[in-house]
Amino acid sequence: MKHMFRWLNALLFPPVCRGCGERQSIFAPRLPGVLCPSCIQRWQEEKAKVCAACNNVHAQCRCVPNNVSESGGDDLLHLTAYRSHHNTVTAALVLRCKDNNDREVFRFLASELAVCVKDAKISLPHDAVVTFVPRRRAAVQAKGHDHAKQLATALAHELNLPFDTLLRRRILTRQQKELDAVAREKNAAHSFEAVDESRIKGRTVLLIDDVCTTGASLAACTALLMAAQAERVICAVVAQTEQEK
Repeated sequence: MKHMFRWLNALLFPPVCRGCGERQSIFAPRLPGVLCPSCIQRWQEEKAKVCAACNNVHAQCRCVPNNVSESGGDDLLHLTAYRSHHNTVTAALVLRCKDNNDREVFRFLASELAVCVKDAKISLPHDAVVTFVPRRRAAVQAKGHDHAKQLATALAHELNLPFDTLLRRRILTRQQKELDAVAREKNAAHSFEAVDESRIKGRTVLLIDDVCTTGASLAACTALLMAAQAERVICAVVAQTEQEK
């Protein structure tokens, strides 16, 4: 019955591939998903590319930005490389997360990240908690959602772990994308604060964001969590920015 309802819904409202924007056929062997077969193949190819620093595929890469490790973060998991101005499935999915409260996309990316976390064989105690790098309040009001929060909530469900909002943005902070690397570090350092340190003390925290560009926001949030006596902070993002050549 559930399958029939989804098929009828797809018939009335033909789904669009979030990678290329094309309408998907509901007469394929499977019901349409977030990505069309062509974009699924491209997504797999993007994930199969290797990190230039360690030569491992990105899901197995353990290169942690210096600012994140210096703040106390001991791992940074990611699925692919990110180049914002390129025609990639990764860029399309990240943009979809930022601009649309598309729950199917969040569920898809969360399921992919959950596999990455499990394959990394990271020990997550039963009281580990999933949280996120909070978005600027003006951006949340403009878009109607916080994409990192939605992704973290979906990932917590996939991993069967509790979700909690442990951090919040301070008022009147600048957008990171407007700044260079040095200014990002300074801006991020005073952009966040802990909500309640008692909910952090002694716990392993899985800190989620969509993209790691310079690592400034992840580093600032990690430093706050460690200052609140978190046992461990593990960062996980959809993609890590690849520097232009």
